[in-house]
Amino acid sequence: MNECKVDCECHGSRDLAAGEFYGDVVRRHASPQFLLSEIHHGRGRALPTHTHQAAYFSLLVEGGYAERYDGRRYEYDPLTVWWHRPGVVHDDAVGRSGGRFFNVELTTEGMDALAQAGPSRRDFHEQGTPVVWLACRLLRELRHWQPCSGLVAENLALEMAGCALRRPEPPAPSTPRWLDRVVQTLHDEPERRHYTSALAREAGVHPVHLASVFRRTHRQTIGEYLRALRVRRAANLLRSADMPLVQMAATLGFADQAHFTRIFGDVVGMTPSAFRRLLRPHS
Repeated sequence: MNECKVDCECHGSRDLAAGEFYGDVVRRHASPQFLLSEIHHGRGRALPTHTHQAAYFSLLVEGGYAERYDGRRYEYDPLTVWWHRPGVVHDDAVGRSGGRFFNVELTTEGMDALAQAGPSRRDFHEQGTPVVWLACRLLRELRHWQPCSGLVAENLALEMAGCALRRPEPPAPSTPRWLDRVVQTLHDEPERRHYTSALAREAGVHPVHLASVFRRTHRQTIGEYLRALRVRRAANLLRSADMPLVQMAATLGFADQAHFTRIFGDVVGMTPSAFRRLLRPHS
C-alpha cells in the first residue's frame, strides 16, 4: 500500500469489545462461537492505538491498510488475511480511498473450542493461502444469507480457526541458490508451460533432485506451487480488471476457460464469475 494522506483520530488507547470497530458495520451475523462483520471505511483515516478483546481474522476486501504492532509496520494489499490473538496492541491506517474489511471474531465459546484443539499461532498474515479463500467463501455466505447458511458459515469459520492452530514446524532447510532461481522463474512467468527437466537444466541439477528438494522446501510439488501462483494472479485480476474470462485463462496459461474455471473453483471454492461479483458487486 502506498503512503496515504489520512485523517487522524486522536483518541486515547481503547480496548474494543467483540463486534466493536471504528468503521461502519454494514452487515453482521452472530453465532455462539463466531461473530461475522463486514466493515466499511468511507475515507482514509489513521486509527488510534487499540486492542481487541476477541481473537479475530480480518480479510482486506478492497482499499489499503497498514498496521503497526510488536515494533514493526506491515502494509497489506487486498485479499490479505491476518490473524490476531486477543489483546494485541496495534495502531492502523486505512488507505486514502477508504477500505472494506471482513472480520471473523471468536467468542469466548469459540476461543474455548480452539484452545481444546491446541495452542493458537502467533499473529500472522497471508496471501493466496487456504485461509484467504475460506474467508472469501464465508463473506459470500454472509452477503447471501439463507436458512441453511448458519451451518455452512459455522463449518467455514471452524476451518479458518483451524488455520490459527500452532503446528510444529521443522527447521526450514537451507535454500540453495539454484532453487531460488527456479522459484523466481515460476513467479516471473507463471503463464508458461514449465517442465521439470527444463527447470532442472537451467538450474544445473538433476530433475529428480529438483523435484525432491522443491517438495521438501515448499511442502508441495512444482505443479501445485505453479497452480497456486496462477490462481492468486487470477484472483487479483478478477478484483481489478474487466478482462473477459476466456482471455484471462489464456493470459494465465490455462488450457481454456473451462480448465480455468475448474481449477479456480477447486482452489477457491467458487467460480471466477462468482468471485468477481463478490469483490466487485457493482461491476
